Amino acid sequence: MPSMMSTMVLPLVLALLAGVATAFQPGINAKFAQAAGHPLHGGVVNFAVGCAVMLMLWAVMSRAAGMPTPEAAKLAGGPWWMWLGGALGAFFVCTAVYLIPKVGAANYLAAMVAGQLITSLLIDHFGLMGLREVAITPMRVAGVLLILGGMAAVKFG
Repeated sequence: MPSMMSTMVLPLVLALLAGVATAFQPGINAKFAQAAGHPLHGGVVNFAVGCAVMLMLWAVMSRAAGMPTPEAAKLAGGPWWMWLGGALGAFFVCTAVYLIPKVGAANYLAAMVAGQLITSLLIDHFGLMGLREVAITPMRVAGVLLILGGMAAVKFG
């Protein structure tokens, strides 16, 4: 039986590493767009490489873990908004490629994280997208306010 420490620490470490990757990604895409001559090129390369990696992972996992191919009928039966994930990813990449050279990585990411936290509080509170409801509490609001304060310190410090 896994300990509480291992069930909490590994996911948080992975989330932290995702944050590290997210901090590098916009700058990498912006540099590629600069080298290629247009901001959209950075986004296109981002999605092309990401798609190639996901296809490779899918191929490996399909064989190694016996992961089934998704059924079209099940995908078609899902809510319409589940198809927006890729569009939201494209919005993230395009805004990052456009804004990072103008405002810098720290300002962009601080504002992005603040937006993520405010929105995630609402998603949790209302159980949007079928997720478990987690009430907005004064401590959770205080945490977001601290992040907003950090964002202001990064911007004006």
